[in-house]
Amino acid sequence: MKTKSFRIAGYIASTLFFATSLSACAPVKSNVSTAQIERTLQRLQAAREIDLSNARDPEVGPVASGDYSIRADKAAQVMNEMEHGRSVSQARVDDALFVPPKTISLEQRARLVDELKQARALDNRGWWDWTRDPIIAQDFSCRRSRPTAR
Repeated sequence: MKTKSFRIAGYIASTLFFATSLSACAPVKSNVSTAQIERTLQRLQAAREIDLSNARDPEVGPVASGDYSIRADKAAQVMNEMEHGRSVSQARVDDALFVPPKTISLEQRARLVDELKQARALDNRGWWDWTRDPIIAQDFSCRRSRPTAR
């Protein structure tokens, strides 16, 4: 009688173990639909192909070519993570989908240069505002005069 009850208990335990192990393999419900993931993967693949094409273009130069190659690798990495069911932030997906233009117009270039000049002026003004305190200014002067260790 004891052996029969041990067998039944063993059978129940093995059944419960098997059932819980199967539920661990079941797909997890997601807020993102499969169709939406497929569309995002298609868009990532298209962005990756454009980046690779731009990287191979001899007119863009070596630096831009390297930048396009890095962007293509980002897209491939995000695609790989999504295909394997890993969670990927929307910011990373958006970054991987962005394909920078090959060239910018002269007006855009002038606007960017102006923005950089303004940012540099703000940085310089901030440093001078910061150093109005004589102790902090002296600290900056001491650091500037010290030789740097190599």
